[in-house]
Amino acid sequence: MSESNSGFSLYTFAEVNDATENFSKRVGEGGFGPVFEGKLPNGEQIAVKRLKLNSVQGLVEFKNEIRLIAKLQHINLVRLLGCCIEGNERMLVYEYMPERSLDSFIIGSSGKFSWHVRARIIEGIAQGLLYIHEQSHLCVVHR
Repeated sequence: MSESNSGFSLYTFAEVNDATENFSKRVGEGGFGPVFEGKLPNGEQIAVKRLKLNSVQGLVEFKNEIRLIAKLQHINLVRLLGCCIEGNERMLVYEYMPERSLDSFIIGSSGKFSWHVRARIIEGIAQGLLYIHEQSHLCVVHR
């Protein structure tokens, strides 16, 4: 693994494969591709988004997206730790969120939140969106 000054790491396929135990713990699927849970040698839990091999997104577009996402650092956004670009493999390595996604956390906790907590969750979402849309100076439109 190589790491830049920003803390962004470039992982080899072997490192990601080891961390995810051969991609054995699938935790979700998105437009990008499947998401796997893993653990780095230092014990840090990670989520790995593995680009579908039949994706139309090319290497240039993938690298541009990485550069953009890596610059977005906010308490209400999941942090991109690094990536893997090796052969046809394209993967993003994120910090792991134990509840999988905000919607599964909220649905799984149905009825357990006070109105005050619900308002704080909504405020956090709004702050994250405000950051990527206006405060980051990167002109990002969340899709």
